[in-house]
Amino acid sequence: MDNTGLFRAIGTVLIIVGIVLVSNPELISSKPIPDDTFRAIERRIWWGLLIGIGTLLLFRHQVQPWLQTLAATSSALIFGVLVARLLGILLDGSVAKQWAWVAVEVVILVVLVWWYRKISV
Repeated sequence: MDNTGLFRAIGTVLIIVGIVLVSNPELISSKPIPDDTFRAIERRIWWGLLIGIGTLLLFRHQVQPWLQTLAATSSALIFGVLVARLLGILLDGSVAKQWAWVAVEVVILVVLVWWYRKISV
């Protein structure tokens, strides 16, 4: 039985929920919005993991081989965090420390995608 359609549907829902919660984390959290721009952006980052899990379910539908799954999962999670950080910068404002994290995450993402492509051949 092929569950590809189900995985893609769940992935799409998780991406949408993740984007909504990254855009407005106060829908679930009752914590006050931090005055510090860095912390205001950081409160959004955990919801990026939903975007990452959704992305993984959208594009990868098998568990084995394990190394490919590990590379794909790591790439998807970093991608989700990166999307959340960029949305946070867009919504809360820009600070140099956040851009440094963007640079780090982009480098990690490039390495993980390279690794995934290398082991997928």
